[in-house]
Amino acid sequence: MWDNLTSKNVSRRERQVLEIVMRRSKATAREIEEDMPDAPTYSAVRSILRLLVEKGLLVKSLHGRTDEFTLPMEPEKARVKALHQMVRDFFSNSVGAAAMALLGERKSKLSKEEADQLMKLIQEAREK
Repeated sequence: MWDNLTSKNVSRRERQVLEIVMRRSKATAREIEEDMPDAPTYSAVRSILRLLVEKGLLVKSLHGRTDEFTLPMEPEKARVKALHQMVRDFFSNSVGAAAMALLGERKSKLSKEEADQLMKLIQEAREK
């Protein structure tokens, strides 16, 4: 389901909705409409949500009289799956090329803790 986002033909608006739900952990159509930049109508948001549920990218549950939408997995796991898909699609499955592209940006900054963790992961990857 989240392993191949590109094959699901996810539109720009659908991606915006997924990002909002990922950030909030759960959201109603009204909350999504409020958070969307240049938001479409409420009924358009509901249509986008229906499509995302049909594609298996969101789960709908009823809370009282309100539908709430969540990811079908933990947000961190969804982020990792989406990132792996992007590495496959745009970097020929090269984690190193993706990391170099991100870290090569002059605006990229790492905290000491992030840099230490990254160095540890690089060392572990070398040993494999």
